[in-house]
This record gives sequence, structure tokens and C-alpha cells, in this order.
Amino acid sequence: MRSDLRNNPLRSIGRYWLTMADSSAFTLVRSAISAATELRQELADQTALPTRQSAAELAVVLLTAAESGWGRGKASQLVSQIVDLSGPAQPMRGRIYMLVRDAMATLPLVLWPQDKQAARRELIDELTRQMNQFQAEMTIHPSRDELRELLWREAVATLRKKESRERT
Repeated sequence: MRSDLRNNPLRSIGRYWLTMADSSAFTLVRSAISAATELRQELADQTALPTRQSAAELAVVLLTAAESGWGRGKASQLVSQIVDLSGPAQPMRGRIYMLVRDAMATLPLVLWPQDKQAARRELIDELTRQMNQFQAEMTIHPSRDELRELLWREAVATLRKKESRERT
């Protein structure tokens, strides 16, 4: 190919353009797979919920959302394709929306067509709004388990104070 380019550069330039286009597409897909892998890992670590897809399948979902220009109305559909939201409690749902939002924000901007850049902002804004809504709906009153834990911590703290006084 190198000698062909020297002999007839105009004829071989098309191959080089295809090679560069393939390299660019490969890089974009690799970054989508990386974002999907990180999202799966974060969901498993922080929420203990498995995703419905493998990393490659999840990358396809993220790429489809980007290429199709999913906007404001598709945020809950995107999250429901990734994780089953019927089980987790409100604080966990807020965390799920936050993780999906972070994954969508890390995808390269060139994945969205130029005319759908506004849809990307709307999708990220909607994911943020949903996250804030779930966190706002959380009660500010402690649950029974939280009260029990607080009492145990106070009891342990008083025991430690008594032991330290007795030692001195």
C-alpha cells in the first residue's frame, strides 16, 4: 500500500480515508463499551442491582440513545432498559439515575448528531431532575432502623467513656 501511494497517490487516498474512518468508529465504540462497563460496575457496587445486559449490549443501548437523539421524554425509558426499577427504594432510584446520567455525560459528544446536541442536554437534564426528585421525596425523619443504630452508637460511646474514666 505504501508503494502504491508513492506511485499513484490519488488512487490510494480512498483506502487511507477508510482506514481513518474505521479507526475513529472503533475509538467511539471502545469509549461506549468503557462507559457501559463502568456503569455496570458502579450499579453493582453502589446499588447491588444487576443490569439487564452485558457490557457490550449496554453499550449498544447507550449508542442507540445517542444516535437516535433521545431527549427529555426518554430518560425513564433509558433507565428502565438498563435496570429493573420496580424493586429499589427511593434513595436507590435516585442513585441509579445519577449513575446513568454520569455515564451518558462521559460519552463523546461526536456520538450525537449535530442537530441532536440539544437532545443530549435535555436527556442529561431530565436524568438530573429525576435524580433530584427521588432524593427530595426521601423522608427527613429517621427510620426505625436508623433510630436503633443511633441508640446503639450512643450506648457504645457512653460505655467507652466510662471505661476511659475508670482507667484514669
